[in-house]
Amino acid sequence: MAQKAAKAAKKVDPAKEYKNLLSPIQIKDVEIKNRIAMAPMNTVMSLDNRGYINEEILAYYAARAKGGCGLIVTECVLGTQLAAKFPFTSNLHCYDVSFAPGLAELAETIHAFGARTFVQMSIGFGRQGHAHDGSHPPAPSAIPYEVVPEHMAGRGFDRLLEKNPHLAEGALGHLPYEMTIDEIRAEQDEFAESCIYAVMAQFDGIELHAPHGYLEHQFLSPRSNRRTDLYGGSLENRMRFLVEVYFKVREAIGHDKVLGMRLSADEHMPGGNTHKEMLEVARVMGQLGVDYISLSDGSYEALDYFFPNKDGTMLAEAANFKKTVDVPVMVPSIHDPKNAERALASGKCDIVLYGRQMFADPEYGNKVADGHAGDIRRCKRCNECLMRAQMGFPVRCIVNPELGHEKYMPEYQRKPVKAQSVYKMRIPAKIPKHLRHFD
Repeated sequence: MAQKAAKAAKKVDPAKEYKNLLSPIQIKDVEIKNRIAMAPMNTVMSLDNRGYINEEILAYYAARAKGGCGLIVTECVLGTQLAAKFPFTSNLHCYDVSFAPGLAELAETIHAFGARTFVQMSIGFGRQGHAHDGSHPPAPSAIPYEVVPEHMAGRGFDRLLEKNPHLAEGALGHLPYEMTIDEIRAEQDEFAESCIYAVMAQFDGIELHAPHGYLEHQFLSPRSNRRTDLYGGSLENRMRFLVEVYFKVREAIGHDKVLGMRLSADEHMPGGNTHKEMLEVARVMGQLGVDYISLSDGSYEALDYFFPNKDGTMLAEAANFKKTVDVPVMVPSIHDPKNAERALASGKCDIVLYGRQMFADPEYGNKVADGHAGDIRRCKRCNECLMRAQMGFPVRCIVNPELGHEKYMPEYQRKPVKAQSVYKMRIPAKIPKHLRHFD
């Protein structure tokens, strides 16, 4: 009895122990109940590259929303027909009205389970894309990407390649072709139109996807951008593609809607973007009105920075971004809630993003809030999830057998809710061309 009493006396109120992690935050008119956010992660759950929402995807997101996330950022959604032709393996799509019903169902499901949600919209993989018919992907310049073995993401990949050396061939990208200026502008225009559908689907905000060596990152990087026209050369020119995308999307969705941006803090590759350059990119985008910066690091050529093996590897870089911009900064890869609390308390970030850790335990947020942080099922950073995705299979987790099977679990089936009146829905002033019947 005495031992039990002593244990009870020592128990700390989670509202005090995790004061910052559990505190709300406001981005524009979107109030997020805590600083626990699910990071955008490709799940390869949209089968056959058709790009549509299915029951497993809905249940997968429902589990994380029900589990206590304040914010869920969706996986990468490809926003043009050309981008969708060159996927990771199989991604969600949003480039015409046929994708809107599924996306609206996803946003409604996440909201029904108590979380806010931003949709991560991508203008494409660029030179990192792989067409199923072997076509050459579009890129700033005709420079293929190549994953260097020493930059493979820690444990797992080295052993996998040691046993299956032939898999290294999959790390070689197809030779891309250089996009013309007309093609660049047509893609930007189509992408901006697609973002209107995302707003109509009632997501709380849009995240522009510009990290990890994707197309926007490729234009920023002198490693992948060797152009000699207005889109190449100086940092100002290399930023032009990103700035134009931002302005076109902002014009399409309006200034009252949350529009954030994800960036890699440093490319960490010879001839690539430096941390100093990325701080300048963030400074400019902050001045132009971006509503938050979501940080990551590295690229598909530097996976060890993209998927680090320990907590807090991006915090020093994040602190520099916090000094550079006046908007919230989100940072991933701080799995331990105590480390996350310290990071927030020290002012190095404003929201903590959980990627692989949210695969391992969707109840992370609830366990922290209920005083059961010690019961969190910890991610082992074994990268089994990532290796499966790289091989084209839906993600699974060796510590969470439920991942990928949530649709069979009744607790993640959304109960019927009263439909929101269209009079209360947020509909952009601009209507997508597919819905303009009288043009």
